[in-house]
Amino acid sequence: MSVYDLLRDPSARPAGSTRFEYAVDDADNPTELTVFSDQDDELPTHWISVDIEHAVALDEMR
Repeated sequence: MSVYDLLRDPSARPAGSTRFEYAVDDADNPTELTVFSDQDDELPTHWISVDIEHAVALDEMR
């Protein structure tokens, strides 16, 4: 098992030019959030879905 120091390991830092879009399964009562790249050269399979109960606001990320 590897453990990375997020402050020292540059591979753990997000790229400065990376932009993401998001979608929810139901706009009125979302239960799932999907985050994906808006870059044209990215494959449409580059995405991650998280149930709303486990999602964290971007301003709360460390």
